[in-house]
Amino acid sequence: MIAPHPIEVTANAAQFVPPGGGVLIHGTLEERSLIPDGWRAVPGLVFVEIFENDHLSSFRVGSPSGSEITLRRRDALENFLDRFHGRELLIDYTGLSHHVWMPLLKVGLESGFEIRLIYSEPGAYQFVSNPRLSDFFDLSEKVRGITPIPTFSKLSAPRKKAPVLVPLLGFEGTRFKHVIETLQPEGQDIFPIVGIPGFQLDFPFHSYRGNADALSFNRAWENVRFSDAACPFSLYATLSEIKNARADDFLQISPIGTKPHALGAALFAILNPETELVYDHPVRKKQRSAGAGRCHIYNVSEFVRSRRAP
Repeated sequence: MIAPHPIEVTANAAQFVPPGGGVLIHGTLEERSLIPDGWRAVPGLVFVEIFENDHLSSFRVGSPSGSEITLRRRDALENFLDRFHGRELLIDYTGLSHHVWMPLLKVGLESGFEIRLIYSEPGAYQFVSNPRLSDFFDLSEKVRGITPIPTFSKLSAPRKKAPVLVPLLGFEGTRFKHVIETLQPEGQDIFPIVGIPGFQLDFPFHSYRGNADALSFNRAWENVRFSDAACPFSLYATLSEIKNARADDFLQISPIGTKPHALGAALFAILNPETELVYDHPVRKKQRSAGAGRCHIYNVSEFVRSRRAP
């Protein structure tokens, strides 16, 4: 019998009660990433707020002028996490960028921490007033360009295998196009993944519409796969299937879709070191979403143990 995925889902973040004595690492990039008042009353729960800047190489702790932690040196991340030794790490990555939470997750897991990640769905996304086919949600101001995510760097490593591009699709077709134009893969070597079911019933249709032009590139639509938009562990299974089908190649995963899918991509890259994460580092719009939906709590440590078990 297949064990259920280690996920807890509540109607909203306020309905989840964090454990006492843990450490909650969080950011505030969006309205839905604000900490519920009830969490502040949990005995012994330590709050660590992260502030990001325009660079991809560091973050600050506690305030915009607080201690700076570099992301370029693994030992700096280890020293940052060492102060929480013996406590469970809760990373609310709703309000954190990929280049921040992914290194924290990787170093935390490899340092032996018990880790759960928390994610709150958006209530609604901001529509573009005069949309183009590939951009009808107002989500990103621009992309900084494809560069490695700290601690996941592999872009300069020599390869004996051919790459297979696996884009995890969201609504922004221009980002998918940018990845294709940069990497220039063959059509048969692109395996797009669409989040089905989506957070909301109509979201998968928006994903298809937004990415229609890029999906037509060398008939990439023929290789489309589907995976629950809210489940990183289902995404991990889908990636494993693609890897097994293309055993002579290596995967380049582009996590440009949902954050749960990005978590599945990060876990896959951690447990399958030859995998490469290809990310374009968007600058998010400040008011890209309104309200908050369901809250998902992912026990990543339990999942990783299940994957490593004999």
